[in-house]
Amino acid sequence: MHRYPAKILLFGEHVLLLGATALSVPAPVFGLTPAWKTPQTPPAVLFTDKLLRFAESAELRAAGGLDVEAFKKDLAAGLYFRSDIPTGYGLGSSGALCAAVYDRYCREKTTDLAVLKSELAGMERFFHGASSGIDPLTSYLGQPLVIQNKNDVSIARMVPWAEAPVVFLLDSRQPRQTAPLVKWFMEQSLLPGFSENLNTSLLPAHEVMVRAWLEADASVFWDALKQVSVFQLEQFEPMVPAPVRPVWRACLAGGDVTLKVCGAGGGGYILGFARSRDAAIQAIPGFPLVFPFSMQHPRMHDG
Repeated sequence: MHRYPAKILLFGEHVLLLGATALSVPAPVFGLTPAWKTPQTPPAVLFTDKLLRFAESAELRAAGGLDVEAFKKDLAAGLYFRSDIPTGYGLGSSGALCAAVYDRYCREKTTDLAVLKSELAGMERFFHGASSGIDPLTSYLGQPLVIQNKNDVSIARMVPWAEAPVVFLLDSRQPRQTAPLVKWFMEQSLLPGFSENLNTSLLPAHEVMVRAWLEADASVFWDALKQVSVFQLEQFEPMVPAPVRPVWRACLAGGDVTLKVCGAGGGGYILGFARSRDAAIQAIPGFPLVFPFSMQHPRMHDG
């Protein structure tokens, strides 16, 4: 059975919009369940309005090579999409659905990443009004992707870590809205003072951080990550929920755990890097933690 994992934008939140390097990775702890199900109960019981609207949408009809009629016929027979990717947390739940529909119903699949990204972006616009295509592309390929200059996408080539940082997600328990935060960032990036800080502080540290991750250079990575974390805490105020700020500061003071914005920020998950799993658990009391790449462990720790 085919599976369509969640995605995490490990690096590149917001600065991707300025052409900075980004790294999107599949998070297989979510999306492990087989996606397509045909129930024994009457179809009408399991229809979802959004899935039906998606099947009838102009975005889907415009996608190249999709057998939309077959999709609609299968929905009428009771087919439905099941996923355990949480919605509203920036993990690509709609991207996984688009990847699954493309995989099942595209009659002539392309291997050209640029074309594939464009086709998947067109499909996902139904859900968000705009899409880069990165979420569904990451889910469809199930491989890490490097994005440069906003649109240049390639499969990431990473040096194996001797002792990789432990990646985790902190559930802020706060609602999030992506569009206002993107608007805020783009407006701020046009202001001379903020733009100068971005270009002299954040963007250089960000590029060093991404390169160090790809090259498994631990000492350089941790130093650059801390610079990014400090900048985001001080300059990205709307992206860091107030309840998380004290623990964010405490992590910076401790040195074994570092937090950064996950995706748009503002709520949902906060992304964390720790020198060990135990260090993360001890440093983050009071918030649920998810370890998205630790398949041998339970996925949730409620601190």
